[in-house]
Amino acid sequence: MMVPEEAPLPRPAPPLDPAPASGARIVLIGPPAAGKSTIGRLLGARLGLPLYDTDAQIVAAHGAIPEIFAARGEPRFREIEREVVRRTLRRLLDEPAVVSLGGGAILNSGTRAQLRHPALKVIGIEIDDETAALRLGGSSRPLLAGDEDPVARWRAIVDERRSLYDEIATAQVAASHGPPSTVVNRIVDVLTGLQRAEEYARYQDTPPHEGTEPGPDGAHRRTDA
Repeated sequence: MMVPEEAPLPRPAPPLDPAPASGARIVLIGPPAAGKSTIGRLLGARLGLPLYDTDAQIVAAHGAIPEIFAARGEPRFREIEREVVRRTLRRLLDEPAVVSLGGGAILNSGTRAQLRHPALKVIGIEIDDETAALRLGGSSRPLLAGDEDPVARWRAIVDERRSLYDEIATAQVAASHGPPSTVVNRIVDVLTGLQRAEEYARYQDTPPHEGTEPGPDGAHRRTDA
């Protein structure tokens, strides 16, 4: 009777980098009021990475965002935003960093194409309606201005963009409960898991060195010494 040959066991995972995610290229996306700027600042400090906040760059170069909307309209704002985002994401490919994007940046198809680069880890920040309501009181955000209830308008914006957020995000992280530092811990856990999976996949694809054989722990050691 023929005994089927057993598939070889996978090789054990290699040791994890002692500073996981410290060399990552991270982009934070999500709806208005999700806390991306605050989370990005804390995440950058945690990982020793610079933060590039595209909304802050727009304000520094062109003035307050509500004033840009009022004086020049949303289409012109989106043009300005696209150029800032384009430059920032190209810079991100040159050096590890954390980038925080404005809530509507993913509406641009060119931005979405850049965000699909395999070197980028795109983290979607999610909040619920209750958290949004607490953060939107007295909001000056131009897309939430007017007579309509700001939370209802916020929900409509999120619903319109949800498929884009889901399409682009490498992973989603809930940010409704706990302080921003807790959200940062969740993101670091996600990034560490992604890095671990990538390292393990590369390790499995690497053939053992000639003149080695697996030891009791699965690690390959030289046999010709």
